[in-house]
Amino acid sequence: MTSKKDPNIFQIAFSLLASFFGVQSQENMDRDEAYIEKNGIKVYVIMGFFLVFCLLITLFGIVQVILHFVQ
Repeated sequence: MTSKKDPNIFQIAFSLLASFFGVQSQENMDRDEAYIEKNGIKVYVIMGFFLVFCLLITLFGIVQVILHFVQ
């Protein structure tokens, strides 16, 4: 089995975003699984919480802008 390079932080973020939408490729899933088995899931959990937080802040901002123009 060939050793693959570990994903960098941007690859992890894009992998999580793809999994949010359900469009993750099998190659990326295999890479992520190998990384998690080797290093643990902590990086993915932290990045997942960060991305969810960013999504919530973005949605809150959009709602505030819409409400500002409606009133």
